[in-house]
Amino acid sequence: MKISTSWLKEYIPVTHTVEEMANKISLTGIESSPVKLGEELTDLVVGHITSVIAHPNSDHLKVCQVDVGESEEIQIVCGAPNVAKGQYVIVARHGAHLPNGVRIKRGKIRGQESNGMICGLDEVGVPSQYMPEEFANGIYVFDDPQKPGEDVYDLLGLKDEMIDIDITPNRADTLGMRGAAWEIGATYNEKPTFKKPELNQTKVQDDADVTVKVAEKDLVPDYLLRELKGVTVSHSPLWMQRRLWNQNIQPVNNVVDAANYVMIEYGQPIQAYDLDKLQDKDLTVRFAKDGDKLVLDDQDKVLDKNDLIVASNKEILGLAGVINGKTAAVDENTKNVLLEAGVFDGATVRKTAQRHDLRGDDSNRFEKGVDNGIVDEALLRATQLVDQNSDATTISKDIVGNYTKAEPTVIKGSINHINHLMGLDLSSDEILDIFDRLGFETELSGDDVTVTIPTRRWDMTIEADLVEEVNRIYGYENLPNTLPAGMETRGGYSKKRELSNKLRDILLGAGMDEVINFSLLSKKEVEDFNTIHTEYTKLLHPMTEDHEYLRNSLIPGLVRNVAYNQARKNDNLKIFEQARIFDRPTGQARPNEVSYISGAVSGDVVVDSWNTQAQKVDFYYVKGIVDELLSFTNSDATFSYEATDEYKNLHPGQTAKILANDQVIGLIGKLHPDYQKSQNVSDTFVFELNIDLLYELNSKNVKAQSAPKYPAVTRDLAILVGKDINNSQIIADIFANGGKYLQDVNIFDVYQGKNIQPNHKSLGYHLEFLNPNDTLTDEEVEKAFSLVKESLVQKFNVEIR
Repeated sequence: MKISTSWLKEYIPVTHTVEEMANKISLTGIESSPVKLGEELTDLVVGHITSVIAHPNSDHLKVCQVDVGESEEIQIVCGAPNVAKGQYVIVARHGAHLPNGVRIKRGKIRGQESNGMICGLDEVGVPSQYMPEEFANGIYVFDDPQKPGEDVYDLLGLKDEMIDIDITPNRADTLGMRGAAWEIGATYNEKPTFKKPELNQTKVQDDADVTVKVAEKDLVPDYLLRELKGVTVSHSPLWMQRRLWNQNIQPVNNVVDAANYVMIEYGQPIQAYDLDKLQDKDLTVRFAKDGDKLVLDDQDKVLDKNDLIVASNKEILGLAGVINGKTAAVDENTKNVLLEAGVFDGATVRKTAQRHDLRGDDSNRFEKGVDNGIVDEALLRATQLVDQNSDATTISKDIVGNYTKAEPTVIKGSINHINHLMGLDLSSDEILDIFDRLGFETELSGDDVTVTIPTRRWDMTIEADLVEEVNRIYGYENLPNTLPAGMETRGGYSKKRELSNKLRDILLGAGMDEVINFSLLSKKEVEDFNTIHTEYTKLLHPMTEDHEYLRNSLIPGLVRNVAYNQARKNDNLKIFEQARIFDRPTGQARPNEVSYISGAVSGDVVVDSWNTQAQKVDFYYVKGIVDELLSFTNSDATFSYEATDEYKNLHPGQTAKILANDQVIGLIGKLHPDYQKSQNVSDTFVFELNIDLLYELNSKNVKAQSAPKYPAVTRDLAILVGKDINNSQIIADIFANGGKYLQDVNIFDVYQGKNIQPNHKSLGYHLEFLNPNDTLTDEEVEKAFSLVKESLVQKFNVEIR
């Protein structure tokens, strides 16, 4: 909300600079910043065009003689299509400065001298979308005669000073100039004064043509109308137009502008209808039916049964509290007007505006709340302005669809308790004075105080709100500095968080980059990697279809990251994410949040160089990263990998479950070629681990031991085995039969092809034996080695080579 200081002066004295006022308001808890319009503008004056002739060397330029208050008229060449003799216009004289560093200089245009520029509003700083539509493609023309040579800044509000306040949801009372005047006035101990709107009572009549019905009274506690007949629709006065475009509202006509002006003045949205366009002269506030259509200028909106609407018979006039359609819009032919002021349920308005992507000034105010104590006065003010600017012949009294008497809130508190909570020792008079500055009525009885809160401050309900108000106005900067008292809590991470941080550091040390993705996915993405077989958790009101569901895996987000980078020729990627996924068991209302760590690797893991050849990522490279992670968990568990083809979007021949003591704790694998093609990514390997399950594993005791004093003995073993036998099975059996001195087993050769039996493979293993307390003999080693070979032959029918 932008608070114009020139407008604010109508309510309270303004003697401070806009910078000082913004700083002072910020100290009361409402963030504010100063805005100075048109600081760069110079030499802009009113010009009176006395003659216009065609340019001799152009078919669209005009040569104008313009009176700018000097001894002689000046000549200006202008190309605007709407330039004409007799107009009062904006002239930038020679040497003038315009926005964006533009400077006007005297010169010749196609041989004709031009001593300045006749300007449009957009050329002097008014954004084009907020200009009156009739001047969108031409110069601005004043409706009334002005004094040539007079500065245009005040006339057009080009150098208005404003305070831009950042409204929090609980302070919607400052979304109107009057509410802002109370807030700023309290800050400077100045009570605002307001003129109560009045009508020409000779025009007010009892009868009305319109009947109104509010079908949803619980959602519409107040709904009032007034008829104005015999109006003349034309331009609004300039003072109103300039205040509107400085509030980022485009002037339309004197009826619509009056409604918008009151919205800014009171914070109460007002709607206007062409009375003659209503079917049967009736209005109903009700829910729409599925499939109903609202006709707007740019498109039609298809409504459903959850949309609250204003209708006339079968015609839908608008979405209540959101937007009006074009069906009964006020235009230049309108003669009779119906003005509407109401209070609509904030939640209903918000959901409707969000559903149809129509959030605006009206819905913003109803979402946050409006003062139901000034609805009738705001309607009276709008009626007054329309009558003043359009000279209505007759005006109806209030037509009531629904009315709820606004009652002030009464809060009881204690002077001592207020002081105690603030850490101050203010007297009762000082505290009561603060309440009085805010416009609150008070009654003191000993230490007890009863405060009556006006309806404009509907955010206040309990004693703590009184304490906050005293704090704000007294000044947070004036509160005494004290150290906190009481028990201290030692900071630090939980054990689970420490494990998560350790895993993160390991991946960073491995050269991987951390990413952070949204926790919301599309329906297809949650279906693609539902590896934990959970129920999907859908948002009631998602932002978009791509953000409908809480994620059940981190892999879809990583795949998006890979696709984004590869589309930009960044092919070599090693990324990971540590975050929570959402697991909702069947029948459970809320999902469980589970900590996961996932990674994705694609492209080359070793780049091509003078002494190295490029190496593509493969399954075993990523498995090495996972092994490194698991080794640092210090878990007293046996980790293993089990080949699987149950994950539809992972390659069935290069995918495995990760197990800890036969419990699945994650997965590793290559993306399926079809899935890679659909996501526009090249070969990519991924892994995912459940941190919560890793944390639950028992820790093992680590004991330091001295370096071995005796040498190790090695044996190599080559076997021919069926191709369906896994390496992990062979190694497990070797350890099971190798005896207590077998220290390590490594596979060093794998061969399939020529000179090998069909469906078989040749594997080579390196076995290392070590006795830390004595020198091993060949007899001891050969005995263990023989047991290993015998077991392999019996269990797997291998051929020792």
